[in-house]
Amino acid sequence: MKNILGLAFLCLFSIAISAQQKALNEITSFKIKNSGPLMDKNNDVDGYYFYYQVDKLKKGKREYAIKMLDNNLNDIATKSYIDDKNTVLANSKFNNQQLMFAMVNVKERQYKLVSFDRQGNQGKDIVIPVNKKELKWLSYMVKSGSFNLLLPVDNKGFLFNYVRDNKKIGYGLKYIPTDGGTAWDFNSPDEIKEIMSINPIEVNEEVVVAIETSKKSLMSQTLKFKVLVIDIKTGKLLFEKEYDRENNPRLITNAFLTDDKELVLLGEYFEKGDNVIKAKSEGIFAEVTTLDGKTISDSKVSWENEIDKMMPADSDGKKKRGYVYFHDIIRTQTGSYYCVGERFRKTASGMGIAAAALGGGGSVTQLTITDAVIFEFDSSFKLKDITNYKKGKSRAPSLTDFGSPQLNAHALKSYGAFDYEFTQIDTDRDRFYATFIDYERLKGEKNKLAFKSIMYNEGTLSEDKIYLQRSKGKISYRVLPAKLGHVMLLEYNRKEKTLDIHLEKLNIE
Repeated sequence: MKNILGLAFLCLFSIAISAQQKALNEITSFKIKNSGPLMDKNNDVDGYYFYYQVDKLKKGKREYAIKMLDNNLNDIATKSYIDDKNTVLANSKFNNQQLMFAMVNVKERQYKLVSFDRQGNQGKDIVIPVNKKELKWLSYMVKSGSFNLLLPVDNKGFLFNYVRDNKKIGYGLKYIPTDGGTAWDFNSPDEIKEIMSINPIEVNEEVVVAIETSKKSLMSQTLKFKVLVIDIKTGKLLFEKEYDRENNPRLITNAFLTDDKELVLLGEYFEKGDNVIKAKSEGIFAEVTTLDGKTISDSKVSWENEIDKMMPADSDGKKKRGYVYFHDIIRTQTGSYYCVGERFRKTASGMGIAAAALGGGGSVTQLTITDAVIFEFDSSFKLKDITNYKKGKSRAPSLTDFGSPQLNAHALKSYGAFDYEFTQIDTDRDRFYATFIDYERLKGEKNKLAFKSIMYNEGTLSEDKIYLQRSKGKISYRVLPAKLGHVMLLEYNRKEKTLDIHLEKLNIE
């Protein structure tokens, strides 16, 4: 569990020999505001960006710089940017055409969207006014773990998701094109009587797939779920579908579009009458629909009747399944689907119980996260195989002791509670890498950190790892994704105020 174990900065001590290196001595840790890879929809890395403070100016202004590198660490551009000292960077994304920053200024009460093209040239800023109530609810939504603020649409534009004061609380989706297309807004109705929010879970060249939730009050234990499918070109609602508690309760977590322009919705299904917030799911499902909402197929896989019979024992030799959180779903060139997940279960928290006994607050339960798993389905979503990969235990305090483990897992994902890092897919879709940071507890020697990769290569799954250790002394390290088959290291020397980056090849062929 990266955040709780303090693994944000890591050091490789077993790496391949060949490496590309670069020194960024003008950037120091106290100046860096944001950095990361420029990634497309398949998480293929096209380069890197660094957003950092250069100087303090008069009248509360600050000078920042945007430095962009290609995926071989060659300079693309470095551009200056001036903004108010009260402006905070909330999120950043890349869509193959532009790099977009979502800024929030609490004092001036506004969102600001700032963009830069691939050459580092700044576009026209987009400013959205916001009031105190909306800012408060935005903070609440982000902390809930079910709120995507900024989403890239590869080679087309960006979606900005924000909170609107609609008598109660509503939402706004703003589409900003980067390909010359049409901008649009999709908003919750005015004067609504419920608290409504929207969370896009898939955006592509055709549609936006979003989950709309509504409830009567903040403390309400009953949520209504709708799937909204919106035309990405026009902002027109193509169809909506409600998964109500009385007839068809479901928790939808993933969606994608097939080559035949059919929409696939995936998630967990429940018994009729179950409250998704509290109940355990009956299994997982894959529903295929047309883009006008007609159901083509609806495949269900039961935990008890199918998955438990196929689920291998965990690394402790136990057959008990617990729960599975799915991070990604990959469709290969053969038509098969691979779901990348981690096993977890709800357990008692010793620290939480001790704190409660002393009169403290917080949860007395936790999620204990264990092995990685890969579920393989055929093109009709029939379960073919489950492969288990040993991984050390991580623990995260539950956000609430009363919610279901599944909803806790979805919320805790945004806090870095899981060990999963990312999945990269090659353009031919005959190979992918699913990566994890693992804390290995070893007998007879010191415990180790490992950067693990589960690789699919033309129908075969394999595993490899590179050992890591936590930063010590004056030098800190951070691991970032790189071009397929590589990993990138940031090395910061606090004494010398230098930042070096290294591109390393993984030991996987």
